[in-house]
Amino acid sequence: MTLLLAARAMDGLVALSDRKESVPESQGNEVSKCHLDSAGGFYLALSGDGTAAAHILGSLKQCRISCDAVFKKVEALAAGLYPKHMRYGPVAGHLVVARGGRIGLYTVHIEYGDAVFAPNNEAMPTEGDYGAIALCKNLAQNMALASMPCEAVARYLHTLVSRIAETVESAGRRDMFGIDVVVFAEAGGAWMLERCTGAMGAIDVVYREVGAGPPFGRNIGA
Repeated sequence: MTLLLAARAMDGLVALSDRKESVPESQGNEVSKCHLDSAGGFYLALSGDGTAAAHILGSLKQCRISCDAVFKKVEALAAGLYPKHMRYGPVAGHLVVARGGRIGLYTVHIEYGDAVFAPNNEAMPTEGDYGAIALCKNLAQNMALASMPCEAVARYLHTLVSRIAETVESAGRRDMFGIDVVVFAEAGGAWMLERCTGAMGAIDVVYREVGAGPPFGRNIGA
């Protein structure tokens, strides 16, 4: 399992995911569970069956598609994963689509070879490990995230996920696996703060900015 968050802010939307690989035989490798397309048009994060999630995310990285086409692309990838008559390895997550200044948030559920997308207007929808979700919503219930700017929301949720990962084993600890942060601005642009590792495998919580958005400001991992 894993922990995915997506929260609306005063001036956009912030999404986070941990980086502990969900494939049982991985022995705890670090992996990104999300994909932000190079144009900043859409972002997809998945939890559950790590092998299936990795296949979908990897396939999206190899192609250039518009944000409007991502729904059909994910549906096609899901149909190729499982036979229709078999309930195997359900996958769930978040899809963020930016059309101009309008940002749409959807939950994604893939099962029996079908992909189902549902618009989500919750203040802070979550996916992944049930214990991590319950703890996350409990710790954030009194936070008025929608009245905070993206940078403040990103910093708060980054700290929140770090705390949860110290308690819930299925969500990877920041000092071991890191956390991915993606920000969509209503004014336009989306960018991702990727965790970078230091030399000789040392853990470094410095993030670098990638994607189509403007500079994020101070280093969120510092």
